[in-house]
Order: sequence, then C-alpha cells, then structure tokens
Amino acid sequence: MYRELEQKFKVIYPESENATYSSLLNYSDDLNRPRQRWYRYKEGFSLELVRKLINEYNKNKNGTIMDPFLGSGSTIIAANQLGLNGIGFEVNPFSYFLSKCKLRNYSAEIALEFKNASQEVLSVKYEREYKLPALSISQNVFNSDVENYLMNVKANILEGKYSDEVKNLLILGWISSIEPLSNYRKGGNGLKKRKYVKPRIITVSDARSELLTFYTNIFDDITSNDITFKAQIFNDSCLNSREYVEDGSVSGIIFSPPYANCFDYTEIYKLELWFGGFVNSYEDLRKLRKKSLRSHLNGELSLENVDTTKISKSTQELLDSLATKKLWDKRIPLMLQLYYLDMFKVIDQSYAALEDNGFCAIVVGNSSYGGVVFPTDLILAEYAQKIGFKVDKIEVDRYIITSSQQYESTKEYGKYLRESVVCLKK
Repeated sequence: MYRELEQKFKVIYPESENATYSSLLNYSDDLNRPRQRWYRYKEGFSLELVRKLINEYNKNKNGTIMDPFLGSGSTIIAANQLGLNGIGFEVNPFSYFLSKCKLRNYSAEIALEFKNASQEVLSVKYEREYKLPALSISQNVFNSDVENYLMNVKANILEGKYSDEVKNLLILGWISSIEPLSNYRKGGNGLKKRKYVKPRIITVSDARSELLTFYTNIFDDITSNDITFKAQIFNDSCLNSREYVEDGSVSGIIFSPPYANCFDYTEIYKLELWFGGFVNSYEDLRKLRKKSLRSHLNGELSLENVDTTKISKSTQELLDSLATKKLWDKRIPLMLQLYYLDMFKVIDQSYAALEDNGFCAIVVGNSSYGGVVFPTDLILAEYAQKIGFKVDKIEVDRYIITSSQQYESTKEYGKYLRESVVCLKK
C-alpha cells in the first residue's frame, strides 16, 4: 500500500543528488542568530529553509507569506528578510507572545528605555511577598534563593512604569531564563527532572547572569536590526483562518504542523505558560488543549458533528489495522483520525487563501503505532491533490530514529518513518 501511494508522487530521498533541503530542517543552528536567540524554542525549522522555499516557489515579489502554525515566528522573519509581508496564526499564548515580541520594529527611544529598565529590574529588593503559579510542581521548579530572586525580578517588571513594548521584552527575557535556571528540562512529551553526575547548585549570581545575557542579546538585536518587520499575527487556531484572511490574498504558505506523535505542547511549555501568566488554572489549561490541533490525547477527541468522509480508503485501512493492535492507549486510532481531518481542513483553507500560482510547503513527520506506519506526508499530499493542488514533489529530508522495539516492528517499512517537505502548487 505504501509503495502504491508513493508512486503517485515525485518523492526525492536524501541520498539523491536532487535533494536540496536536507540539513536545512535543523533549527538549532539558528539559535545564536539575532532574535532567534531571545528564546530557545524546542521546535522549528531554519530561516535558510524558508528562504530557499520562497526563492524556489514564490511568484509574487510583493506578496504575503502565511504560516498557520507560527511557533517562534521563523517563517515570517525569513519572509520579511526577503521584503515580503507575513501573516501567522498561533494558538499557544506563550508562542504567540514570543512571536509578537520578535516580529516588530523597535525605535531608538524604546531601545534606550529597555536598556535602562533592564538594569533597574535586576536590582531586586527581597522583601516582597509573592505567589507561585497554581501548577502542581511550582514549589520544586527552582532552588529557594533563585525562586525568591526571580519572582522579585518579575514583580519589579510588572510594577515598573514602562511602556508596553519594554515590559513585554523584559518579561520575555525573564521567561527565557526559567528553564536554564530550573530543576527541569524539556524532554520527550513534557518535562524531566534534571539529573547530574555531580551535584549542581544554581545560585542567585547564576540567575542574574542568565537574565543579563538575555537582556543584552535583546538590546543588541533591536539596536542593530536590518529588517523592516511587516507581520500580522493572530492568537487563534488556524482552523479559523478564513475569519481573518481573504480568499486569494496570499502568495505562499509555509508551515510545520504538530506531528501525529501524541506530544502535548502545553505539557512541554508548561513552565512558560504558568510562570508567564498565560495559564492561571487547570481549567485554563483544559480550554487551551481543546483549542489545539488534535495531535495528542488531551484534545477534544470526539466524532460528534465531524464529517469523516474525507478520510481516504487507504488511510482508513491503516486506521482499521491499528484498531486491532495492542496500544498503550485505545484512543490513539480516534486521535489519528481527527488529526488527519484537522489537517485536511488546514489544507482546504490554505488552498482558499492562496492566489493563483501560489504555493504551499508543509514540513511534516510521519509516525507509527503498534507496528503500523502512518505516512503523513503521503496522506496529506493525496488529499491536497484531490482538492486541486498540484503536488510538485515530496522531499524526504531525514529519517526518524525509533526505539529498538519499534524498529523491529516497523523495519519492513522503515523508509516511511521520516520527515519531509511536501511542496504544493495552486
């Protein structure tokens, strides 16, 4: 079945001399670049990949590039570097805040105010009382001295008489310092307690130094900026994009959706969400999860009022096969079905938003459960072709490394466990 589906498209593998995107998916290379270094975002693709896609496919030199899953704003930064406008959607309020800070122009007056304010807020008075977020692990996140220092710095920021632009940059630098100074790190689908070979004591001096580094980088970047930012961004699900974007008004769309891997990004970014004040209760968290793409098991997993007829015969066969397997959660087949239906809606809305001769590039990873591989790149390409897109190519950029147990159960179809760029034309 996989081979039959793949034969419908031009698929380029990393070993091919025609492979042009491999290695460009690696976002970590960008983390020391201006604005990208303001926060170490876990997911993302490189600016170079976005520029390459735009240069290859964009026909409208005065056009607009849209990213339905904005994340940390890389797509729009690259589009603005090339003189194009940007539109983005981001449902996660922290990621939206991060992009809002990065994707704007700052005056010399704001830069000077920020420089002075960043020095003021680090001069902490320790007598303030503070309240930790209602997150269950809040009391274990920092060493007590570091917790006291950071919460007092935050109070200084919130109480300071600063412009909104400066206050937002100060809060962003503060949020960016949370993970490096905490007893947790991001790992897999959430946070893991740090383990050290030798005990490591994080001190107030470390905390001040970390904050100072972020604030210095932000100041340097807003004073030496050579990009004019032209970005319209919305803190809403891209499933509602037609409420904001006129049909036929966008020249290109580039995005990387959450993969169908059960990763809940509200878990991965929960320190930022709770300590940043974007989530204040578990009810807030529940509502946010229900608004997100159904790529995880904490979303709205219901088929009520859902049209399932868009699922192709081949995809349904995979789902039926999975339903017979022993899985760690019996809701996984339902989640996958809803994930693909959500993604089909994103593709529908992308097609509507694009002008004639526009393009859409989707960076996506495939997944497997119970020994059944789900070739998401092929499934999305098949649907896109059905609604009118021309599938120009699918470029496989890297293979996904699985556990030894998973490798044994999927090795026959291992080449379909991969990350790819699906390139579409209208």
